[in-house]
Amino acid sequence: MQRVMKYAAVSLLLVLCACQQGNQIPTQPAELVGANATWGNTEGPAVDSKGTLYFTSRGSYKGIVNWDEKNGFKEWLAVATKEGPGGLYFDEQDNLFVTATGEQQILKVAPDKKVSVVAENFDAMPGKSKGPNDLVVLKDGTIFFTEPNGYDGTSPKGTIYRIPKDGKPAVFSQEITGPNGIIVSPDQTTLFVSHNVAANTSHINRWQLKSDGTAGPMEQFAKIEACQADGMDINQQGDIWLTCYSHGAAYLITPTGQTKEKITTAQKALTNAIFGRGPNRNWLYMTSSDMDRVTGYIYRARVQIGGTR
Repeated sequence: MQRVMKYAAVSLLLVLCACQQGNQIPTQPAELVGANATWGNTEGPAVDSKGTLYFTSRGSYKGIVNWDEKNGFKEWLAVATKEGPGGLYFDEQDNLFVTATGEQQILKVAPDKKVSVVAENFDAMPGKSKGPNDLVVLKDGTIFFTEPNGYDGTSPKGTIYRIPKDGKPAVFSQEITGPNGIIVSPDQTTLFVSHNVAANTSHINRWQLKSDGTAGPMEQFAKIEACQADGMDINQQGDIWLTCYSHGAAYLITPTGQTKEKITTAQKALTNAIFGRGPNRNWLYMTSSDMDRVTGYIYRARVQIGGTR
């Protein structure tokens, strides 16, 4: 009996190895939460301390929309209206930080909807930049944001900026093409940025952050094929959910850089992801649109390991 069990265990291990080598990872379809033709290209999901989801609308309505189970979708604030806002991030006081892509500004929206400019005139590559894209705010108030010059790996290298609390933006890195999604580790010591090195090959890179504001050398954290890397979020264990634009897929990347799980969406133009908060921290919310960026979509999927907030 022991010999049979041993052979069975070996056989199971071989099956698991074959599945991993064939990229047969656990996959689940996302649930559609809502869609609207006025949203166009949706981006920048963020969740406040009450658990309300916010995201950016870049269609005929250019601004921020919010949603919860009780009240549904509501147009919340028309802001950054040249092209529509890009990334969003709530700090610990429920101030909402916004990348104003067309205006080339970083904005702060207070809980009372008062808008102020945090940074402008920071463009390190005038004439090449497509404007600020995504951002993250650390617990100490430091802001990091990305400013790509393109997204498919063929453009000039883009810029990652750092804004110290109550300070001015400065170049953090100009080492990678098309810096896009940006997040920080749960312990606030590692910065991650996603980007593409070719049309369908993506990397996530990382930097160790030091208490004096400096950083260690850039390291490659993960390489993902069949993906155009966009936004991402990180769970309590340090696993990263990365969204793949034009592929309608989000991948779970482990702290060792391995692909572990997959979520699919019916629409392919998947742009970003964010965990819910509090009792909803195991919901992963995703922004998307059709490939013509006419109708915007919001999806969600329940995952085993939740977010950090």
